[in-house]
Amino acid sequence: MADSEQLSSGLSGLSLDANAAEVPEAGSAEGQLPEPIVTSDGEWIDITTLVDRAASELASGALIKQTHFTLFDAMMSVEVMDPRLDMGILTADDALEVSQWDIDRQLTLREALWVTLQLLRCEMTWHGSASLLQTLYTCNYFTANVDGLPIGQDSSNAVRDMVLFPIVIATGVGCRYVWSEFSRYNLFGEEDVQMGTIEPQFFADFSQHDADILLYEARMYLEFRMNEPGARELIEIVDSRRHWLRALGLLSAERMIEDASAAADGLAELRQMHVAWPDDEGTPVRGVFDPKCMRRYAAAAPIKPRELIEGPACVQELERMAKDLELVESLVRVESVEHLVYMFQKIHIRAPSPFVRSLLMTTLANNEHVVLAESPEALVRRAVLEMVAAPPRALARWFANGDIIRVFLDWFRTLAQNPPRARRVAYKCLGTWDALQGEAEQADIDAFGAEHPGRDAADPAQNPFWVSSWVYHMKLMLLEGALLGGVRLHVYAAYELPIIFGYATQVFEAHAAHLDRMHMGAPGAARTQRLQRVGVLVRAQREMAVATWLISHMFERLLVFRAPWHSKHSDAATVLRLESTSAQRARYALRFRHVSMLGSPTHLSFDGWCASAEHLDECLLPELLGHAQNALSAARTILGDAKDHRDSGNASVVDAWADACRLLYAVVVANLVAMARLQQSGVLRAKELMVSGAAALEYRQCFLQADADDAANDRPVRSKKQRKDIERARKWRDAVEALARDKLNVTCVQGAHPDWPVFSVPGA
Repeated sequence: MADSEQLSSGLSGLSLDANAAEVPEAGSAEGQLPEPIVTSDGEWIDITTLVDRAASELASGALIKQTHFTLFDAMMSVEVMDPRLDMGILTADDALEVSQWDIDRQLTLREALWVTLQLLRCEMTWHGSASLLQTLYTCNYFTANVDGLPIGQDSSNAVRDMVLFPIVIATGVGCRYVWSEFSRYNLFGEEDVQMGTIEPQFFADFSQHDADILLYEARMYLEFRMNEPGARELIEIVDSRRHWLRALGLLSAERMIEDASAAADGLAELRQMHVAWPDDEGTPVRGVFDPKCMRRYAAAAPIKPRELIEGPACVQELERMAKDLELVESLVRVESVEHLVYMFQKIHIRAPSPFVRSLLMTTLANNEHVVLAESPEALVRRAVLEMVAAPPRALARWFANGDIIRVFLDWFRTLAQNPPRARRVAYKCLGTWDALQGEAEQADIDAFGAEHPGRDAADPAQNPFWVSSWVYHMKLMLLEGALLGGVRLHVYAAYELPIIFGYATQVFEAHAAHLDRMHMGAPGAARTQRLQRVGVLVRAQREMAVATWLISHMFERLLVFRAPWHSKHSDAATVLRLESTSAQRARYALRFRHVSMLGSPTHLSFDGWCASAEHLDECLLPELLGHAQNALSAARTILGDAKDHRDSGNASVVDAWADACRLLYAVVVANLVAMARLQQSGVLRAKELMVSGAAALEYRQCFLQADADDAANDRPVRSKKQRKDIERARKWRDAVEALARDKLNVTCVQGAHPDWPVFSVPGA
């Protein structure tokens, strides 16, 4: 919708000191970083006594520092010598553990099993973007110098050389594949993998073929000792490791580009992989794992120790990664840009491991080769022409801008990021897409004017605006994802949901209207079917946004969804200040600062939002629930009727689109069930709740002002009517709070679709 009045009319049926931060000039002697104080064997020296003696002569607040140490460094520093935060410090227990390490120790099969399982925990924790120094490098077998060891030979230490080291080496070779993807696109599970200056090796002298042979020989050896404790469990691990390593080789982007069947072969290997965490985890071996391994890497900054993933959860994570790798094979088989868009939206929802997400991006664009066996420019052309019948003149003029290809591929890269970064990058990219839309509009005007000299090229009723329509559609999808992504990340407090979904309602309404207009520039049955499929998802989400807006608005007015500062124990004067119009306006501007700078869709101003909220406040609060149920029913109907489109178009595309419909449908049904049970409970028929939103706001203002005056011992002379109003407001507050605590304790959780909330009420 164009503005807030239209939004309201659409719902009319509702009845240190400064010197410490100075940095020496470049090239000066003072600016040179000193060498770390280390012993001849590379370990850090404990200077605690020296520092204590120096500190004893300092006055309170004084600081001894190197010239290069700035205020920025101080703010970013780690609490060195604190065992809870510094991996370089050895406690007495740590020192005892370290002293137990012996690479020549004669291992039993049960001991090898325990080491292998702990190494698997380290590996899967590392897959979640932990540092090597927190995970794999803590295993002394993983970092040991294996030169000269009889690995793979029946030596005097047979279990170590025939079983453990082959598994350790195969783990390192597999991690080498993963690391190459980690470092290719910087797609991590958290913010970054902190490596310091360490260059990972991952047994570079061993190839995948070498590791496979070692694992095969390890299996033969274990079969010979099958009846011994731990042998069967180790055989399962060896078999799974072989399948995993082969799958990684087959699913590399370079291999799949050379041979399209490699992806299917890789999935076949994964399906043969079976890992189960054994009941008997083997016999622990002292000294094998050194959680304070940081002290051996003096060039790296001290980092905080990290808890490893537990055993059963570790297996689940490995199985999840194997399942997510099916997305890679699906991407190889993608048949249209529409299919590609659905694929990456699914990737964004599932949020697979960093390795899988990076591999997906490598598969999408690798050495100027992209999916669909086309160049990046051809892919963008196909994307436009699948939605609108743009003439060559419009495309040629628009493609004169070289940024288009990069921005288009970045649209997919954004969805492949981890959820926090994806949302942050999406907001940054919106401005670029907004600028592209302006350039595309001019290209459309020039092309239409050249083809139809006698017509008004700037008139939207005559000019289909082919390319700019497609750009606007892509921009709206990015904006919708950024807005709703905050739900998954718990960025929005419950009391903010009315504002967020009120705003989202306008965005989805604008998107639905734009899709209707795009039919004008999309002659042909295939394009019409694509627009209809997209329209189903957009219109269903519009109704879901309306329902979520109404439900959360009702609960906010009933004090169920409270702001952090709004509780009985808060200072009433502070609450009044934080709920003032000026404070709300400032929070609104901050929340939508990125969107307000866009040329389109029309930004819903704070005054427009207030007008819409006032319109809702004219209704009794329980009535809003009925209107919300109607909106959810409409969404269910839209998604339920979507089966009419499943017989048209490519089967793979329709299946991907149907998956998106099913996720939304699950959220709709869950909320319908919750709201129906809330209606049946009868709690909303309590007389205290049979008030309008406007009356609830008046009650809130009345008791807050009275509480503030009482707390300040500033009791003005009040009339009899004022005293009655205050008493009535406080009684309403107490009654509503009791209901909210005992019978109306509504919670907002994530459902089948992580970007949409599901309301949970007692008994639902």
